[in-house]
Amino acid sequence: MFDHIDTVRIEVNKRFPFRSELSDTIAQKFREEWTYHTNAIEGNTFTFQETAYFLREGLTIKGKSLREHQEIINHADAIDYLHEAVKEEDLTEQLVKDFHAIQFQGVRGIKFNPGTYKKYDNYVLTLSGNRYHYTPAIKVPLEMKQLIDWYKLKKTQVHPVRLAAVIHHKLSAIHPFTDGNGRVSRLIMNFILIKNGFPPAIIRNENREDYYTALEQGDKGKLQPFIKLITTEVMRSLEFMIKQND
Repeated sequence: MFDHIDTVRIEVNKRFPFRSELSDTIAQKFREEWTYHTNAIEGNTFTFQETAYFLREGLTIKGKSLREHQEIINHADAIDYLHEAVKEEDLTEQLVKDFHAIQFQGVRGIKFNPGTYKKYDNYVLTLSGNRYHYTPAIKVPLEMKQLIDWYKLKKTQVHPVRLAAVIHHKLSAIHPFTDGNGRVSRLIMNFILIKNGFPPAIIRNENREDYYTALEQGDKGKLQPFIKLITTEVMRSLEFMIKQND
């Protein structure tokens, strides 16, 4: 599955260094699309154009709530933090907590402490109508430690795209926080991809149902559909980079 994506990545690497302004354009495009789509999946009503305008100009959008504006600021800040962290850090529990804390900085009315694991059990109704219970709160610290240990063991044995996809699924299945688990899982996935020289996998809002269906299949032990979905999005990002330098 990964031979072709590795070939394309080599082609992208041959085209580096991009002109500095082109690199800035690519980085800005990824930042805006990633922020728009990840927030839209979670219910933020900003359009892509509104998201890009707000990030570029800093001017608020009429009719949008303060929380929605803050979600955009926070996610863009999380991406900036990711790009700094990827230079010197590896995946740790603290990094996961940091991403969660950034997601909720300045958000009023929340009933939990950003950057801390959940205190109460939680569940979700899946697309198939079933109730899926996440890891009980009391077991989260142990399972998060086991997740990081698993990553340390596998990071030199598993292809980075597969590794990033599986980590995303495992983190989503633990659901260690009261809220914000989806955004954090996608940030961690892309942290691993970027650290290994790949562009981000941007899960698009229009593919939201396919995304949740693939996650649900993973919960049943069928991870291949989710890995394929992530691989497709990484390829899309690589192809975008190539086109920008034609």
